[in-house]
Amino acid sequence: MTQKKAPDHYIRHDDLEYGRAVCRGQDIALRLDLSLPKAARNPVPLIMWIHGGGFRNGHKDWAGHMTDSRWFTKAGYAFASIDYRLKAERSDLSDPVRQRMTALEKHCDPEFRKDLAGAAALAAMEDALTALTWLQDNRAGFNLSGWVALGGNSAGAITAFNTAYLTGFFGLSRPAIRGIVSISGGFAYPALYAPGLAPVHALHNPTDDRVDIALIRRIEALGGDAVELVTSDRQLHGRVRLAPDEPPREAYGRIFRFLDRLRDNDP
Repeated sequence: MTQKKAPDHYIRHDDLEYGRAVCRGQDIALRLDLSLPKAARNPVPLIMWIHGGGFRNGHKDWAGHMTDSRWFTKAGYAFASIDYRLKAERSDLSDPVRQRMTALEKHCDPEFRKDLAGAAALAAMEDALTALTWLQDNRAGFNLSGWVALGGNSAGAITAFNTAYLTGFFGLSRPAIRGIVSISGGFAYPALYAPGLAPVHALHNPTDDRVDIALIRRIEALGGDAVELVTSDRQLHGRVRLAPDEPPREAYGRIFRFLDRLRDNDP
């Protein structure tokens, strides 16, 4: 366990190994960074964040996640940023997922980018589930309450949806997920969406050419009050701000209000 210097209000544990997996035939370690508010007397809620990069690139150490960790811990949340397998292949998947992958493809929205809905995306889902389970199993050691929401940017947001809504399809068990924060994300399988499972706060640019907003609008139409969609044609893909000049306090405050409402209803 590596502990690095952080601002006075939180402590960081970096490069925690949460599991191992096969990626392109090689056994690799899976790691996460965990930031915890120092002043908390009682166990704290957690948001587990998943980076973007089209399932080909990206890393838990992206500078934006350092900013995320400062804001979330200041608001009283623990913040975990995870790495996961990139460019994974079908042969890397677990048996339950690999065996039902063809059946899943029949539910895929034809407008969803195929490179964001294949084996690499499902490997990321598997790893996110492993990380979520590891964090829940170790919550006592890190003063975590057991209340968990998922968040992510772009491919990371897609992974958050997959982790919440596809595990049942594959017969996988997972800890409860109380909510999802989707930044420029979407869900490829609207027929498998379950509105009551995890409320969603989504931020998306209507002109986004990487992940079409139509994909999150379908979920909004199905979810009704369970989906809170915020749009801005000045939002940069994968960024939490409505526009580059929006103050961070307002951008993160929007997310915290959503999470706090969930906790008020489900402490």
